[in-house]
Amino acid sequence: MELTPWQVLHTVARGYVLAGQGMGRGLAEHWLSLKYCEALDANRAGAMDLTDKGRTPERWYKAMQARELAVGFGLAAAEHILRQRYPGHVLSVVDTSTVLRAGWPLGVSQRNKAARPRPDYLIEAWKPGEPSKITLVACRGNHQKPGRTSGRTRTTTIRQLVKGAELTEGMQIGPWNTTPCLVLSTELAGQGGIVVNVLESPGETLLPLRSPGAPGSADEEIRDKPGIPYVNAIRIPAREGRRARSVDGFQVPEDDLGWFGQLVARTGAAGLAAFSGGTRITARYLTARQGREHYDVPAFSATSSLDDAETELGGMKFVGTDHVFRMGSVRVEAFSGMADDLYRLISQGRVEEYRRRACDLGSSWREDAGAGRRSGAVSFHADGTVMALDILPVRRRRTP
Repeated sequence: MELTPWQVLHTVARGYVLAGQGMGRGLAEHWLSLKYCEALDANRAGAMDLTDKGRTPERWYKAMQARELAVGFGLAAAEHILRQRYPGHVLSVVDTSTVLRAGWPLGVSQRNKAARPRPDYLIEAWKPGEPSKITLVACRGNHQKPGRTSGRTRTTTIRQLVKGAELTEGMQIGPWNTTPCLVLSTELAGQGGIVVNVLESPGETLLPLRSPGAPGSADEEIRDKPGIPYVNAIRIPAREGRRARSVDGFQVPEDDLGWFGQLVARTGAAGLAAFSGGTRITARYLTARQGREHYDVPAFSATSSLDDAETELGGMKFVGTDHVFRMGSVRVEAFSGMADDLYRLISQGRVEEYRRRACDLGSSWREDAGAGRRSGAVSFHADGTVMALDILPVRRRRTP
């Protein structure tokens, strides 16, 4: 799999953009990937590796670095697998906790110290005219000492894969044991490179097909369903001599699959808007229990992202939000947003039309947009999002 550091940063930002619905906290999570700009580089073999700065963080910071970069590498690997599995589809990454708040009691759906097992993300593979496919994803990461990855048993990685399997078992969509899962553990192996370990559970979960303009489309506002049970909700049929039984978990009943498909599509649209800085647009796609009120407020550049920036890449216009930060004496401008025509559809509430347009564009717009770029780094996703990084000119000190 070919991957660049800025693609990893883009994936981290997309994964965390709806993780915490707050003002200042939301801005920090939107741009948290930027602190890893100096952590990743190519080694002498041409493979991605941690830089010296990436290998020597403070002890308290190491766990956070492994956890957050695991989201970038894990989701990138999961998307790579699903693109091969579902050619011609576009992938949407949705934070599971944000989805669960709309249907299950807050005491079990919110992510906290006593949180019940659930996958970290849902990835929806969608293509207009076909049912969407859902895959559950759990991402974990760890630091490995040099030499430990070749030879000795990697107990930390094994424990993380086992934990990830437990998390994905905590959610079932439709009939029991039919939803495919990807469990990933990323090893940041010092000078040994970066390794992503993957466990795969087969299956296929199809969401009901929606028709644009018809009842049940993603353009329609939906309401919370806070009464979906958690206790003894997952029914495991009799098998291998064992009787049927029920266990606690997040079970999406077959009767609610249509509502769940709308919920996932609209939550994905909220993530696109938040990534582009459109706080009010984000609010229109979230339900009350998902945190709509945190976005339906006046936005200020000091506390939240604003969708008042635009840039041109390869003759194409992109709109979104920007941020300038410093690494030592170097000033870096980061832009995150979407292709202008796609973002306009999201801002108008036309999710189904956005999806048709994004699929029609395919990969050609990404190739055209990246052509002729002379400086900086740019990452494109098939969902229409882009992250661009540019080094700004040095400001000279004014002499007294």
